[in-house]
Formats: sequence, C-alpha cells, structure tokens
Amino acid sequence: MSNHGAGESERDTVEVNVGYDGEDSKNAALDTAVAVTRDFESLDVVTITIPRGKWKELDGHPDIRYVEENGQSGA
Repeated sequence: MSNHGAGESERDTVEVNVGYDGEDSKNAALDTAVAVTRDFESLDVVTITIPRGKWKELDGHPDIRYVEENGQSGA
C-alpha cells in the first residue's frame, strides 16, 4: 500500500469486490489495496481500490474466488 499517492489518477485504479477463502487471501487483497472501502463482517468479501495493473495478479491468487468491478445497482 505504499506507492499509491504519486501520480496515480482515477483511471489507474479501480474499485473492486474481492471474494476470498481464508486470512492469507484476505491479506493478499488488502496488501494490494490503495484504499479499503468495505470489509464485510458476515461475508468473505472486501471492497477495495487497487491499481488496474494488479487485477490479474490478484485474480490469479489460488484462494481468491473472484475479483469484480464494484458498481451501483439500480432500484
């Protein structure tokens, strides 16, 4: 989480929902994050902002179930 300040624009980052299995994969997601939006207590999901270039790396982690862009649902 150390290189997120200098020169990064909104296009360089993306807010994602990450489903994980276990603390190691949760920590991997949080270590990738430049910001944490939500850490759901009842689900194994975090909403974080990550550098776009880290998406595939995070998605390739063996205990990460999914990485999906966070969006708003209409009512």
